[in-house]
Amino acid sequence: MYISVAEAHNRLSRWLKKVREGPIIITKRGEPVGVIIAPEEYEKLRRVQAYLQMIRLSQSLQESGVTAEELFQASRGELEERL
Repeated sequence: MYISVAEAHNRLSRWLKKVREGPIIITKRGEPVGVIIAPEEYEKLRRVQAYLQMIRLSQSLQESGVTAEELFQASRGELEERL
């Protein structure tokens, strides 16, 4: 569902009630500028993003040849130096 910035501003409480039906795309001069989504949908997106970051990190570590033990020891050493 697309609504203008003016419509969002004038009837925000109405659109917040309707957000459970699906995302609401806010437009300015016909171009999308923002999206209102339900909190549950936002949390799902955050979890997917975190998962994808972990996958990229895992792939990067595999490509570097660093073992989990080496990473643990290096991290531990850095933390001990800070104390």
